[in-house]
Amino acid sequence: MPYDFAGGVLTVKAAAPARRAAQQLTIRYRADFTAIPPQETVGIEDPSFGISATIREEGTYLSAGVPWFPQLPGARGRHRIEVSAPAGVTAVTAGRLLHSATRAGRTVTSWQSDLPMEGLALSAGAFTVDRDDFDGIQLLTFLSANNAALAPGYLAAMRRHLAFYRELLGPYPYPKFAVVENFLPTGYGLPSWTLLGSSVIRLPFLLDTSLPHEIVHSWWGNAVEVDYARGNWSEGLTTYLADYLLKERAGAAEARDYRRKILRDYAALVTDRNDFPLRSFQGRMAKYQQAVGYGKGAMTFHMLRREVGERTFWRGLRRMGAEGNGKSLGWGEIERIFSSETGRDLRWFFAQWVERAGAPRLALDGVRIKPSAGGWTVSGTIRQHGEPYRLDITLRLTAANGAVVDHAIRLNGPRTPFSLATGDRPTALEADPENELFRRLAPEEIPATVNDLLEPQRPLVVVAEGREPLREAARDLLRGLHWEDAELRGEQSVSPAQLAGRDLLLLGWPVRRELQPTLPASLEIAPDGTFAWQGSSGDALFAVVTAPDAAATTALLLAETTAAAAAVAPKISHYGRYSLLLFASGRNLVKTTWEPAASPMKVLLPTETPP
Repeated sequence: MPYDFAGGVLTVKAAAPARRAAQQLTIRYRADFTAIPPQETVGIEDPSFGISATIREEGTYLSAGVPWFPQLPGARGRHRIEVSAPAGVTAVTAGRLLHSATRAGRTVTSWQSDLPMEGLALSAGAFTVDRDDFDGIQLLTFLSANNAALAPGYLAAMRRHLAFYRELLGPYPYPKFAVVENFLPTGYGLPSWTLLGSSVIRLPFLLDTSLPHEIVHSWWGNAVEVDYARGNWSEGLTTYLADYLLKERAGAAEARDYRRKILRDYAALVTDRNDFPLRSFQGRMAKYQQAVGYGKGAMTFHMLRREVGERTFWRGLRRMGAEGNGKSLGWGEIERIFSSETGRDLRWFFAQWVERAGAPRLALDGVRIKPSAGGWTVSGTIRQHGEPYRLDITLRLTAANGAVVDHAIRLNGPRTPFSLATGDRPTALEADPENELFRRLAPEEIPATVNDLLEPQRPLVVVAEGREPLREAARDLLRGLHWEDAELRGEQSVSPAQLAGRDLLLLGWPVRRELQPTLPASLEIAPDGTFAWQGSSGDALFAVVTAPDAAATTALLLAETTAAAAAVAPKISHYGRYSLLLFASGRNLVKTTWEPAASPMKVLLPTETPP
């Protein structure tokens, strides 16, 4: 049969059949996928590490974006895939597992995928396969011999999360869910399976963090696909329904803290220079993009839930799942569905949160208290800096006896006056006390964290006297923070003028007093550099504080040995939202974030009435 193959496109010149009849075309081809994974992954934010297709002795990964099998351009097809591999090597892709058997030195695995898709991802390796069934849904694990003992825990967690999300979001859209181990350090959510790296799949907290996140992707991003030309909404929604919602189920305090962490990440990572609208988010290649696409995206769905109400929000999501199954949706369809469910035009909501870059900047102003009939009146103004947002905000009055009274206020302009009446004398007024709104935190609300080091101002690394071996041990730390080009000096060669306005990383405890940072009283550091945090000690510590002039950030790495420093150096950049980290033998013991010193959203009220 005549054909032409050029530029990756196969054109077959088939003769027209004599009468209408199905035709079968067999294509035999060969392809080599030899991409080499990077040896050093510290500091690489691209979750694919640049690998889209590779076949290696340790395993195989072929992404859906690589044409590893013939596909009609733009066509969405059903697939039956049969993979023949050396004995003991099992292949995994989308759909239901039909059979897997080994004979004559080959292992043959067959899969049937009935949901139309443009492409398929495939993984293969020497797996131990375990299975379970949940109401007709295949539950499968494909793990290496070293991790095979993890299968029962993963299977039980799959049952638990699928039961919860099926009740919340509607029918699970696939015939199976599988956890598959990857030789690359990935964390992918693929149609009906997730691909987790060997180094992370052992982490016990994945069962209630990454696993539910990837299960939720079965609905959002896989069954209901993303129209990337109009913005990737699925990461924000998945983060909200998995990472955030599990915190909400744990308790109100955990949920509030998670929302606060989203605001801190945005404040630390996103600047006027790199900010962009949610509609422009495609995927995470850098942490600032994650702060917008995942963080602001999650908060946008949280605010949508508060705007439309509980029943309408979950009903709207189930409608999204039903109408969008097998289709690509954009933010426009989400707006249409929720406007329809509420019977209200939500154009204003999506215009300000999805199509507009940035976040509200809010502050209380001119707050006063005075006695009134039967109690007290607190008055003042809420200011919005820049173009105002339409917001519903809570103002909370707290009395000396702990009694709390909340008042709801609608903001529409740059200045909104308020007057609040209460019985018990209040001692404090706070705006948005539960962090329900996405906003840009004021500088005084932002504690110094590891994330602050990712956008450095003229970074300077200073090696404490007698701690020169830390220079090489901290190499992975500098790579993770993207400080490879930072100026590096010994303690005795730095002058005060060279420190002004610069972000500073201290390797070891300096001898010179002017180089020693001001630290919380709970962090005890002896002159020889030994340390303890609230009575707990380890062999390595990393802390980040704001410089006294508030114009820069100072970080400190202390370690009992060079080996202890080298063990934690590649890990520190992954703890972006924390101010202090304490380690022992490379294992994290303590991670905490400093409390902010003040906030323009909180005012302490006088306890005595002025004359």
